[in-house]
Amino acid sequence: MQFRQSAASLCLVMSCFFMGCPVDPVKPDSGQTEFDAGNPVAMDGCSGGCAANQICDTTRRTCVDACGGCDAGICAKVGSMTYQCVVPSVTCGGSVCEAGQLACLGGSCSCLASSTGLTDSCSSQGKWCNGSACANPTKYQQCYAGGAACPTSYKCTELFRNTSVCIHTCGTAGGNCDKGEACAGGTGSISNVCLPLSFFANSDCQQNVRLPAIDGGADAGLIDAGFQLGTDGGISFISVPAGNTCLLTTTTGGINDEPGPGTGNCTNINFYTFTYGLLPIATCRAPGTATEGQLCKNNYSAGTTAQQCSTGLECVITTGDQGVCMRMCNANPPKPGFTPQPACSGAGEVCANLYRYTDPDDNSVVGVCMKGCNTFDPAKNTCPNIGTAAASCVPVTADGQLPVSTDGTGLCSPQRQTIAALNAPCTETDAFKGAACASGQICAPTADNAQTLCTAVCDLDCAVATGAPARCNTEPNAKCAAGKTCTRVTTGHGVLGFCR
Repeated sequence: MQFRQSAASLCLVMSCFFMGCPVDPVKPDSGQTEFDAGNPVAMDGCSGGCAANQICDTTRRTCVDACGGCDAGICAKVGSMTYQCVVPSVTCGGSVCEAGQLACLGGSCSCLASSTGLTDSCSSQGKWCNGSACANPTKYQQCYAGGAACPTSYKCTELFRNTSVCIHTCGTAGGNCDKGEACAGGTGSISNVCLPLSFFANSDCQQNVRLPAIDGGADAGLIDAGFQLGTDGGISFISVPAGNTCLLTTTTGGINDEPGPGTGNCTNINFYTFTYGLLPIATCRAPGTATEGQLCKNNYSAGTTAQQCSTGLECVITTGDQGVCMRMCNANPPKPGFTPQPACSGAGEVCANLYRYTDPDDNSVVGVCMKGCNTFDPAKNTCPNIGTAAASCVPVTADGQLPVSTDGTGLCSPQRQTIAALNAPCTETDAFKGAACASGQICAPTADNAQTLCTAVCDLDCAVATGAPARCNTEPNAKCAAGKTCTRVTTGHGVLGFCR
């Protein structure tokens, strides 16, 4: 108790120091006039002056935002003691850009998207950056009541604290839910909308606990020991994180699968919000029939099973809603005593953090197994097809933390439906969303950020006039073509450069 009183007293003193306290009437505090000068003259507390977009709060004795905060734009003085939130305009090629278009790319107005949603430049309008323009929110994207409308048959529903998202309707509102979802009925605030199965009772991702195999003798070999039983005689369950297979369940927790690891795919339904960023919700989704390397679509409605990936696979979207089925893995970084499962088992494979997500619980990140490559290695600078889809060796890091590697190591990413030629404009800078250029190239902004081009990579150590390492004589992509200069793009270290 004594500590709390001391802390409170200290807090009071510090708050008076920074924010000011009411001036008391003159009181002798020492009883001796030679030590008591009385109280100071009352001041407004902002005698140093406030910024152009601030006013003085004389009660709190501090400068405050004159507009009370702006959801869009900046606070500006528009008249005598009159302030207003003003959205600054951007001009590209003589044309004034629309709200949310804050950049000039290739001489044209463009909005700025975000992989998480937090910094999407269209957020002030309740819209999302789609390509170069702001567009209305779509499925699982944040929306505002009275703002930009959700698609037809979708409802703007407050699903997270003070945050609404576009969710497909169902039940009495009409409509059917996708695989991995169920209809939340009832009459509450969240009703007649499709929610991930994990929102319902006992519907998290589960597997049955398999017992260790037993040795049946030298001739018989190992025998399947079956599954662990619970105290009630039933088969025991274990919860598994996203990236694993899972037992298909009903909304009430019933099992619709054979005992074992399950035939469903424990994947994430990704909600994109301006408020909290990316919110991945794990759900067990029934498999389709598309096998590894086959084409798939981001469509999980009941009638599109042939376009959905089978057990253990994730659809890596490369163009629009179309992608390639690739094996799932757990891209969470390993740590002492913990090896993320499932891991990639193929020769030279690594687990790519497909959605560039960091799990706050340090447990599970949905990834896919991609073959590793190296733009400077003669034996590893090209990539085989992934099923029927061509792939490019792109110098990107598997953990998703850096846009490019520093040493030329990279991943074999499935190509988009159409890739651009060298030095031609490209449409996608994130290789995890499909390679937009050929091997040894990366879709990157030009030096002046005017546009994104398919840019060749180079070895900075090979760009010197004399004293270049011997490897430069045989290394692919070592030097730039005539008229281009190998330019450093990483900060302070590494040999990877861009030909500009």
